[in-house]
Amino acid sequence: MALRVGEQVRVRTARVVHGSDALLLPWAEELCAEAGIRLQQLDGVGVAVGPGAFTGLRVGLATASGLALALDRPAWAGSSLESRRLRAGADLALLDARKGRVYALALQDGCAQGPGDVPPEEALGWMRAPFVATGEGAVVYAAQVAAAGGRLAVEPDDPAVDTLVRLAAEGLARGEGCDAAALAPAYLRPPDAKPPKDRRIP
Repeated sequence: MALRVGEQVRVRTARVVHGSDALLLPWAEELCAEAGIRLQQLDGVGVAVGPGAFTGLRVGLATASGLALALDRPAWAGSSLESRRLRAGADLALLDARKGRVYALALQDGCAQGPGDVPPEEALGWMRAPFVATGEGAVVYAAQVAAAGGRLAVEPDDPAVDTLVRLAAEGLARGEGCDAAALAPAYLRPPDAKPPKDRRIP
């Protein structure tokens, strides 16, 4: 999570397996207190809508949507891949999608590819050496990145919330905000969880 007041950005991040939903609102209040403002003074709320882990996206979206609705402020939806790519100044952003696949977004020499849910070798095939890769997926597949003629960015596993909040502030200033109820996750694949089959008792 990040807060931008003027040009100053404050950040809270942590690797959390369970219970992230209980952290986000207290973090928002703490960041506002540090900046000497109240939540009610926010101009808007930005959130990464994906791609990413299903549970993490749902928690982030629910928190951002609830906060924007409660404050009656606009929301702004951003890309978890593009914010990482921009922060690192990288050509390729990769997130580990599990099952031997990555969520990938590339921009090299003005040519864009993705976002896509693809095998890592396909994403790396988009690139011309030399190139810079970032994101947790780039760390997982670091050997393949190097073999393709790429290198990892500095701090490749940084979640880039500082860049996301800057993009959100700039987008909101341009009038790109939306109603919080319109926020939706940008999934690149259907969830693994399936609804239970109808088990009717005869």
